[in-house]
Amino acid sequence: MADIDSTIDSELIELYDLWPGAPNPAYGIPADGFTAASHHNVASPAYPLGTKIQVENTGAVAGVRGVAVFAYLKLGAQDATNVLAPKHLCVHHSGAVPYVVTNEVATILGADPERSGPVAVALSAMTTGRYGWFWVGGVCPEEFVAALGGNYPTDASVAIGDMKATALVAPGTTPGEIGFGLPAADTSTVVGCALAADAADDS
Repeated sequence: MADIDSTIDSELIELYDLWPGAPNPAYGIPADGFTAASHHNVASPAYPLGTKIQVENTGAVAGVRGVAVFAYLKLGAQDATNVLAPKHLCVHHSGAVPYVVTNEVATILGADPERSGPVAVALSAMTTGRYGWFWVGGVCPEEFVAALGGNYPTDASVAIGDMKATALVAPGTTPGEIGFGLPAADTSTVVGCALAADAADDS
């Protein structure tokens, strides 16, 4: 891992949707948006756990044109200091229950985020134990959730091509504890693609 943390812009990221199943055409885009209180950050699920909805960014409002995928997941834990916030990367929770995620390195499934399965990106703050939507595939859907736009944390190793999830050297409330990194050839789950190198700065 590099000795500093860095960033990559949202418009330079493509996530690989590694969550089971395909987007369900029976579910359209929520009329009140993906972060509405009627179905996001709720104590009882408003959609079947694991439901996926595919959207298309037109590029007319914000971000790049292309397809993105949201998945309905449960937040199993979150770091007490670096509490869940928009753009935080999450992976499988240590409880080993499908569709349950965490942004906390101490409660991930396994010893390292790079081997904890697919990633899910938080859309907003959430309460532990609640259900809501996460960005899991395609281009950054900032046309649908403006808070997803901007810089995402990396470990300063990202080059053009595949990315993994990795523990950050310098976690914080804005970047969270997990960021993107350069995959190892035979040990990393590849979770996305970088269209440019990260903005590493050794100063």
